[in-house]
Amino acid sequence: MSQPRLKQRLSQPNPCFGVFSSISDAVAIEQLALAGYDFIIFDLEHTLHSLKDVEIALLAARAAELDVLVRIPQGRYDLIAPLLDAGASGIVCAMVETPEQAQLLVERCYYAPLGMRGLNSTRLNSYATKDLAKSMIEANKQTVVVAMIETQLGVENALQIASTLGVDAVLEGAADLSQSLGVAWQTQHPSVRAAVTQIAQACEHAQSSFMAIPRTTEAVAQWQQSGVTNFVLGDDRSIMRNAHKAHIAQFKKELEQ
Repeated sequence: MSQPRLKQRLSQPNPCFGVFSSISDAVAIEQLALAGYDFIIFDLEHTLHSLKDVEIALLAARAAELDVLVRIPQGRYDLIAPLLDAGASGIVCAMVETPEQAQLLVERCYYAPLGMRGLNSTRLNSYATKDLAKSMIEANKQTVVVAMIETQLGVENALQIASTLGVDAVLEGAADLSQSLGVAWQTQHPSVRAAVTQIAQACEHAQSSFMAIPRTTEAVAQWQQSGVTNFVLGDDRSIMRNAHKAHIAQFKKELEQ
């Protein structure tokens, strides 16, 4: 039996692991797939990637059967259609603060009747070689829409954002949230942890999936005890750097003995 698509897996009780991808290289994407991640979030918010870089990443991920969500900067709804048309599994929108923004995100990600995404001949429908109406229906069933809450205003509106029809999950952003709360980079500050917990509770109340960004294995265990099963495990650049540091340290230690 084939594995359920990402949209369905995010709502199931089994753990689902993703990672931020900031390296625009086909081999790097292949390595993430081989490592066993369930999905990646290709980042357009804090990188200088071109849309051509994204397309290469999407094609590499497609060959490796790896789901790709693309994070867009706040308000860049104009990027949604071409990203989904090129084969992205879904969209992560940064800095969603109001239910109106969440609704606009939904409208741009889905075809009618849930949204008003533009119609075209794309990779999604094999460039019009598939039944166009059926392809549109299938896309609405599989497109993943994630709202990222990273500000105090977003936390205050978390329940309404998570309750927006068409929003599959809410991703916490403790780093920017810490700045919004006046304790920049103190992601474990009590006020930040309380705000992230409030987001998770809003998702539970709205019956929407919550995505946590645990910074330790202990944090994963704590979230699991609360019923959270979707995790984003850092950024590929930091993971690669730490792996290289550990690798060379191993040999330096051997020479010192």
